[in-house]
Amino acid sequence: MESIPAYYDALAPDYDQSRFGNAYGQFIHQQERQALAKLLRDTPSSEVLDLACGTGRLIEFAETGCDLSPKMIAEARQKFPTKTLVVGEATQLPFEDGAFSAIFSMHFFMHLDHTATQAVLAEVHRVLRPGGRLVFDFPSEKRRRFTHGHHNQHWHGSNALTKTKVLELSKHPWQITASQGVVFFPIHRVPATLRPYLLPLDTILCRSFLQEYASYVLVCMQKT
Repeated sequence: MESIPAYYDALAPDYDQSRFGNAYGQFIHQQERQALAKLLRDTPSSEVLDLACGTGRLIEFAETGCDLSPKMIAEARQKFPTKTLVVGEATQLPFEDGAFSAIFSMHFFMHLDHTATQAVLAEVHRVLRPGGRLVFDFPSEKRRRFTHGHHNQHWHGSNALTKTKVLELSKHPWQITASQGVVFFPIHRVPATLRPYLLPLDTILCRSFLQEYASYVLVCMQKT
């Protein structure tokens, strides 16, 4: 089975264009960016870590980025030379206790099994200050049960969760302070020219009581 670093090292040179340079990628990017802009609006970027930052797609919200793939970090350094970008393992972060007020991590927890999820949540808890927040997304278990989707047991995208299960997995106390869905409609089946027009309605549904039936669930958890 291919490792996560090797997988993303191979993708690094074309990652931005192949994943987020098309209408589907931009649909996801806009929803995620809107959510982060709202949730992190009162937190200085100097106090924020982008965990699994990749090539820096959302690094505007943070001054520090960390990723396991050396080649993804190399791409990010070329684009954002003033940012602090380091290669590091999410279960052994190269930062001191209480180093950050907020941490966000997009499209990362989807790759972890439950044991790894516990380890990452514990490490994030360590490097957050008291009252600090973690913002991250994960594939929705409720959506997959409803659609009978994704039966692949490979690490790529296999870790579907619910908000309740996330709290159960953590060894430390957290409080979920905000949540929303990401991508409610099966947008990959909609013609690319129509996707931008669906974004406002999709976002409304993702923020409604139906949010856990979106493709991904994004949560903001506060360290308590």
